[in-house]
Amino acid sequence: MPSTSKSKRQKPKEQQQEMQLKTNWLELPSDLMANILFRVGVFDILENVEKVCTGWRKICKDPSMWRVICIDYPDLRLIEKNLAMCKHAVDRSQGQLIDITIGHFGIYGDDELLLYIANRSSQLRRLKIKTCDTLLCKNWTEALKKFPLLEELSLYYYDISKEVVETVGCCCPLLKTLKLNKWESRFFGDYVASCDKIAIAIGENFHELEHLELTGNQMSNIGLQVILDGCPHLKSLDLRKCRFLDLEGDLGKRCSQQIKCLKLPNNSLEGCQNADGYDSDLLDDSDDEFEGYFDYYDGYFDDDDYN
Repeated sequence: MPSTSKSKRQKPKEQQQEMQLKTNWLELPSDLMANILFRVGVFDILENVEKVCTGWRKICKDPSMWRVICIDYPDLRLIEKNLAMCKHAVDRSQGQLIDITIGHFGIYGDDELLLYIANRSSQLRRLKIKTCDTLLCKNWTEALKKFPLLEELSLYYYDISKEVVETVGCCCPLLKTLKLNKWESRFFGDYVASCDKIAIAIGENFHELEHLELTGNQMSNIGLQVILDGCPHLKSLDLRKCRFLDLEGDLGKRCSQQIKCLKLPNNSLEGCQNADGYDSDLLDDSDDEFEGYFDYYDGYFDDDDYN
């Protein structure tokens, strides 16, 4: 009897082990498999995953697999190959792309890539780019005109012109979220005035905006005032590291009253995607350089296919 009871207790465990041994990943439902493969990443899908078997290759060629693309150049020494793979991923979406994230955008050839995406992705709803200099990208204005359905634009570690901001406001009427988060800078004077021009352009062109992030922006109270006046529907506003703002008076009170979710200049950078881009030296309140300022502070294809 004891041995029989022991045998019964072990049987479910033995059955579970046997089932695990019999599991065939290649026989999983295609929609479930697609969900799993999507998490692998663009470069691994194109260079490895879709070469495993015919079934996986078929899944990886389905346009719906490429409606959301997240690209981060794994090897900046292979610029031409990286750009070719990015374009191939966009091609596979067959016009269904709605969300794209691109890391390390500030390298040679990205100006061409942005226009390539724009010419093939008129349904795009969300564009997120890290490390870019729109001042050096001649095609930015032309490309942004081709995203009429864009709802969110996020730029990190960027430099942007007033003209680009105005273009987005004019050509992307559905935009609800704008994130222009950048490094702090030691440049004052003209640079602060330049940031005010960007802030003023936002206030004058984004009247339906609901969410705005300006982490690290060096605008003054003048720019912030225009934003509050021109964007009456703002629900959230991120002003962390905007060190030239003086929010001790009426402007600070207005921000608190008008904005439901407000992050102030001296709030923690926890959760900020570009937190590593800030110079710790700039956090020192004793630095004489800041005296007089207010220190308030996120395929399967061969190598020949890339040529």
